[in-house]
Amino acid sequence: MAQKDLRTYRRRITTRESGYHTCEDTTGGECRIVYSEKYICASKSEVLIFRREELHLVELFEKEISIIAFGGYIRSQNKAEVKFKIAYKYEGVNYEYQEPEKKVLEEGCWSNIGFHVEHTINKEMIAHDVTVTMTVSTLAYSALELISFNLDVVNKDEFLDTSCAVSFYQKTYMHVPYLYYFDSMLSFNTFLVNDIKLTKGRRVVLKSCNRCGRYLPINIDDEMKTLSFSLHCKKRAPCVHSTFRSYTITNIDELKKDDLNGLTIVDNKVISYYGHQLECKACKKFFVNAPLNPQRNPQQFKEDGLRRRAIEVLVNDLLHTNLVHFEFERRTKKEFSEYIWKKFDKRCFKCGPKSKPIELGEMALDHTMPLAYLYRLDETATCLCSSHNSQKSDNFPVDFYSEEELVRLSSITGLSLDFLHTKVVNKEVLDLLVKNVVWFYDEFLMDPEYQKIRDGIKTSNKINDSLKRIIAGRVDLAEQYKLQTGRYPISVTIE
Repeated sequence: MAQKDLRTYRRRITTRESGYHTCEDTTGGECRIVYSEKYICASKSEVLIFRREELHLVELFEKEISIIAFGGYIRSQNKAEVKFKIAYKYEGVNYEYQEPEKKVLEEGCWSNIGFHVEHTINKEMIAHDVTVTMTVSTLAYSALELISFNLDVVNKDEFLDTSCAVSFYQKTYMHVPYLYYFDSMLSFNTFLVNDIKLTKGRRVVLKSCNRCGRYLPINIDDEMKTLSFSLHCKKRAPCVHSTFRSYTITNIDELKKDDLNGLTIVDNKVISYYGHQLECKACKKFFVNAPLNPQRNPQQFKEDGLRRRAIEVLVNDLLHTNLVHFEFERRTKKEFSEYIWKKFDKRCFKCGPKSKPIELGEMALDHTMPLAYLYRLDETATCLCSSHNSQKSDNFPVDFYSEEELVRLSSITGLSLDFLHTKVVNKEVLDLLVKNVVWFYDEFLMDPEYQKIRDGIKTSNKINDSLKRIIAGRVDLAEQYKLQTGRYPISVTIE
């Protein structure tokens, strides 16, 4: 494949080339508009069976194992639960595996689902009579919409050696089904055994990946709930970068005017509000992050954590409070983390009240209202598993939880439902920051730890830039400082 030159902003000097290149057929700026397939559940529990007569096993990661996988994208009219079971025959022996955890589908939301098993290869290279049973539990007569489902073995050249082995096993469950690298254009009934009636579902936008060339679904009608691609300008929307926000419709000649309803179209291009990354989440995981991570020294890995800790300290300093762990323990004689864990019945809130309990050490304390927008970690914190904590990131609750979940979250945390629907910077803390702007620049950011230069950038600049992004259009801190002192601060670089 011909290598393409991708331009991006300069983050840091790299220590070696990653060695990966992009696809010669797609740029990440193309899309196809297609329709999902719809199925009406006849009962509260629907069993769908998929079968391949045989699958040719492929050894992966030089480990004498092959991976049989199944997955796709589904939207349920009502809340639903999905569980999988896979069975096959190998060298005359029957094997059967059941996914222990159910996948919970939110009402009216697209979800990516999947399941895979590893099989040790002996002499035979074929698995026979491979069947996947997908059981969907929901309300009778509920509509399911389905797209990009496939049942096959994982077979990608880059997975044959050990170069991607470590990355594959890191939070794999967060990246199904797109990390299987399946053909995403198959009909749902390609390997379906059941004789069911499928009708035309809703319009779906499939965006191209500039590395693997696949067209994968994006959630164009609810972009914050991403599917196969991460957002480009989540915090600074609308995205103004044409490369990331506009996608040329490659099948425009096949479409009718009604097929474009509800979409923002300019010059035969679909316009995204937040924009999406050029590469799919799988390629980002394996061929962007994985090659770049070894180039980062231990100090670079601490950058995000250092910035977050600085914001946490800043918020507490402005509010004249201690970190909640110390304050809570002094006041109640109880351990804060354990308090939140028990408050949420030892379960990840997003996984749901019927999910398996998690250990205290597995809990991630989420700020509920994001720290990035100056909200302090306090007794309204949320108990999440590491996977859902990573997914929530700096999202506001309203952008991450369903309405039903917001109601339940309000009941547990004590935060009003109206407040959980808001998406604003913490005004109290912002007002205090403006009031104490001279202290912020001349004392807080002058801390020797924040004045250190890491990878050519002063840490204080990174902290200042994080704040500038979230308060853009509201106030310019450096200008406020100049109004009070007659000069710009020396603790940061003012361009």
